Amino acid sequence: MKVTPFVYKDYKLNLVITDDEAARIHEKYAKLFNARRYSFVAMRWHPKRRRLFLGCTSTGGDILVEFDPAKGTFRSCGYARSGLRGPTEDKIHKGLWLDEEEDALYFGTASLAPAPRTVGRPGGSLVRYRIAERKFERLARPVVGSHIQATIYDRARRMIYFYTLPALGFGVFDLRKRKLVRHDAMGSIPHIGCLDDAGGVWGTYGFSAQAFFRYVPEEDRYEFPTGCVFPCAVDGANVAYKGSGPVDSLLNGGDGWLYAGSTLGEFFRIEPRSGKVEHLGKPFPGKRLPAMCLADDGMIYLSGGQDKKTMLGRYDRATGSIEKLGPVADRRGRACFRAHEIAVVDGTAYIGETDNQQRSGYLWACEV
Repeated sequence: MKVTPFVYKDYKLNLVITDDEAARIHEKYAKLFNARRYSFVAMRWHPKRRRLFLGCTSTGGDILVEFDPAKGTFRSCGYARSGLRGPTEDKIHKGLWLDEEEDALYFGTASLAPAPRTVGRPGGSLVRYRIAERKFERLARPVVGSHIQATIYDRARRMIYFYTLPALGFGVFDLRKRKLVRHDAMGSIPHIGCLDDAGGVWGTYGFSAQAFFRYVPEEDRYEFPTGCVFPCAVDGANVAYKGSGPVDSLLNGGDGWLYAGSTLGEFFRIEPRSGKVEHLGKPFPGKRLPAMCLADDGMIYLSGGQDKKTMLGRYDRATGSIEKLGPVADRRGRACFRAHEIAVVDGTAYIGETDNQQRSGYLWACEV
């Protein structure tokens, strides 16, 4: 496997940090940090434009970047200069969605800011970016005091579903009416949720349960499937970040199953009608399985594992086997510290890096 890192902007700290949130507090480094430190934490491939759009962590507010794989070059989409950016909007954490008919992206804004800067103040935004016009439009700031940690775009119902922090809430926003339908404290949120084939929305609930719920949008109600929970769900809470649930990744496989990675590095599938949870294995050593996608070859690509030793693999649903493709590291010894997101384009897996302890995150291209 040939691995190549692409660097948008780089800033190397003269200290070792634990994650992006910890780096935010070192005022000595703030100016350069804001301008040059990036992590790549959300992705969406645009097949017509042949561009990979990247949601970033950037305390300077440059949170949406366009990457051209053919040239290996980046271009800022200009959110920091749009006039919309609030003082505590630092990232598009999970959920960057393409509406091809509109030629637009939808996302929510997340934050690294502490409570003294967020309590009682406008929270994260729901945003539409019209790509051809290079224009951002704020749709709403739906929840006071909380930012939007992840989103799901439901084009068929013209809804955006979202998960909030620090509220640990689940919200529903009606795009047609420009109205917040509901926002409920759940006591847990997944790293990302998904829609099942019937349009049900999946998330987690309960400080002590850390189990799955299913929201039915047509009826505006919740279902709480009995026994639908990871075996070690409570142990997986607070691993990704403080307040987080055990779900590190979640997607609809289009085959009647949902596929999920846990923060403990385990791999599962869920049957939505019954809520049955099946353990499929543990692809890599260590914790975390945050990066998962369904590729055109029908395989589910996975990236995660122990910090500093990030791995790439894929799951063959026909055989039930997991193939380890190798470490996300180049021949010069540079390695991905922690994966966060993945997209597979024309046989190349692009992995977004986050929380590097000393430098900016890179975009890693793995030719498989």
